[in-house]
Amino acid sequence: MRIASLLTIIVAIAVPGIAIAQTARPCVPQREAEALFLYMAPEVIRQTGRTCSANLPANALLRRQSGPFLAKFQSESANAWPLARAALARIAGADIQQILDSQFAQPAVAPMMAPLLIQQIRAEDCASIERVVSLLEPLPARNAASLVTTILQLAGDNDAEARRRLPLTICPAGATR
Repeated sequence: MRIASLLTIIVAIAVPGIAIAQTARPCVPQREAEALFLYMAPEVIRQTGRTCSANLPANALLRRQSGPFLAKFQSESANAWPLARAALARIAGADIQQILDSQFAQPAVAPMMAPLLIQQIRAEDCASIERVVSLLEPLPARNAASLVTTILQLAGDNDAEARRRLPLTICPAGATR
């Protein structure tokens, strides 16, 4: 099977699966959410930088398509895949598990999902996103992932509107599922 055909199948199955799963909103354990962040981070950072490039100064961290900041997330991304895959299966449902187990899934999922995540970025958001990324820069990648997912969890726990807008629901602290 050609890679392009496989990607088409993944998109056809995954995108509706994510939309359907969002109504049920199964929670994702903190460790899996952190792994999903680490797996997705390099692609999300790159695509956010492209989206915000016209709204940020030339030396903005987000506009750098390489360098130490991006490299630390790239080095964690591949190792995060097994738990990230488990998080994606929870979000999208069991129907996608076989596709996620394919050797083609790991390099394909982040480039396909990142545009879905960043499509809601508005020009006026770019400066704030740059500030957050700059604050995360000195942290090790795993600490950044833990901080971001903890903030998402708190936002979802304390605000129904935020919970509705978040891309995933993180299980309460101490919960295993």
